[in-house]
Amino acid sequence: MRIRRLLAWSLAAAVLVSAGAAAPSVADSNHKRHVMSVTGGGGGTLGPEWGPYAGDPVRFEIDGTATDPLRPSGTFHVVHRKPDGRLLADFRGRLTSLTAVGDVAVVTGVIEAADHPGVPLELVGKPVSLTVYDGGRSDRIGWMWGFFGAPVDLLQGTAPDLALTDGGFAVNHTRRVAPPVGPSGTGKAVRAAVDDRTVRLDLTAAIPPGGGPKDVTGDFRFRAPRGAAYVEGTIDCLALGGPVAMATGVVTGSDDPAKLGKPVSFSLEDGSTDRVGWLWSWSDGRTAIADCRSTVPFHAARPGSVLVRP
Repeated sequence: MRIRRLLAWSLAAAVLVSAGAAAPSVADSNHKRHVMSVTGGGGGTLGPEWGPYAGDPVRFEIDGTATDPLRPSGTFHVVHRKPDGRLLADFRGRLTSLTAVGDVAVVTGVIEAADHPGVPLELVGKPVSLTVYDGGRSDRIGWMWGFFGAPVDLLQGTAPDLALTDGGFAVNHTRRVAPPVGPSGTGKAVRAAVDDRTVRLDLTAAIPPGGGPKDVTGDFRFRAPRGAAYVEGTIDCLALGGPVAMATGVVTGSDDPAKLGKPVSFSLEDGSTDRVGWLWSWSDGRTAIADCRSTVPFHAARPGSVLVRP
């Protein structure tokens, strides 16, 4: 449990565990005073990529805080209706993890009550994951539903691909102006070129026009100081939502042979403060890596280091 707790702190506030260095203790009073939070509510309309659900209005509410990412307090509430007002699903529950850095938060939870006449599945007791981007007037949200078989693990989420058309969220009680995004219709792409005293990451990936997350081509190279192994590999899944992206891949080269073939994931934010994050499947022996899913981008990079073109 101590290893898991230290990993949680590294995802929420530092890069030290994943980079192989010592992590801050959860007993540290400075960390105890750092409250991560995501609060608010907002809705939007599902796009054509949702097939039979296209045009349906959905609404989300989250009220959560945490000083320990694995011991949050708070709740979530989701409502999905048809355009004529008929209810498909209305479910709510408690949070099971919460991590928030900068503009991005990932929360997971478990459903405790549900009314779902349009979803012929058991919802109560199933896990969910919600990713929030606090973009000022351009907030976004993404989700993964355990009742549909999506992999839901603590501290991990996918890209916030739905743009809210009403309401909004506050991450860490801050509001920001959304950065401009690239032109549409020219394919989707991400790039990270981070080189500082803590980490070196080079990552490029692109999806051709009309392609899906698994049509991505790209690669990555990562090295951290303090004796951590060098790894490089290919990107095999890419999800984008506004200026936030989640990418997964596999190690094809390393100075540690034990890491060859291992899955990895990266998160990127192209914002007023560029950020990157990463998860290693070998970091604690239990970390699961699923397609297009990662933690929040937690490592601040110099401006211009990250480009996300949705």
